[in-house]
Amino acid sequence: MLGGLAAPVVSLLIWRAALRSGARLPVDETYLTTYFVLMGVVQMLTSSWLAPYLATSIRRGELSVWLVRPVPSPLDGIANNLVEKLLKLCWQAPAIALLWWLLDVRLPDARWALVAVSAALAAILVYAVDHLIGSLAFWFDDVGGLISANALLARVLSGGVVPLALMPEWTSALPYRFMLSFPLEIAMGAPALAAGLALQVAYTAIAVLGARAVWRAGLRAYAAVGA
Repeated sequence: MLGGLAAPVVSLLIWRAALRSGARLPVDETYLTTYFVLMGVVQMLTSSWLAPYLATSIRRGELSVWLVRPVPSPLDGIANNLVEKLLKLCWQAPAIALLWWLLDVRLPDARWALVAVSAALAAILVYAVDHLIGSLAFWFDDVGGLISANALLARVLSGGVVPLALMPEWTSALPYRFMLSFPLEIAMGAPALAAGLALQVAYTAIAVLGARAVWRAGLRAYAAVGA
């Protein structure tokens, strides 16, 4: 949790130092401060850590235990994800409040209902992609490389390192934007929300359907030798 907060704060301090050194950016210090402080919350709420555990469960045959139970296996991962986020939020809220006060964060008149909807869609999108990658362990002995590659791309192209306002325009059309940056953009008062929300819904639906298709195909191929 501390690491999740430390990275945005360090990035913020670097960008603020760049501005004060005379760097010309399309956004001001207030935008950057609000963006990176809010990122600590949104990133935690939308994160997923399912893929390596799901892949291990498939490879070792441990998934068989869940397949004979009346509760579908994917519900276990969803419940774990939601409960851990709730617990983290309880501990992280005081730290965010302290940063808010120390850095004098100022918010525009944000549409918080839309922020909540977009953050929920982002969480579903991230989880679905994570589930899809983890399910590839039905056919591959090791999906660690895919997990690492996806994490790297998501870190850069979602706005986790550099706000997408400072990135090339083509990054705004990628699904990674809707995993983190788009809820933050709504909180910052971004325009063209209808088009962005429609694209986020489309990407989320594609990811969920893709994860479901790969999961079902994998179950048909699952042998669980030695389980």
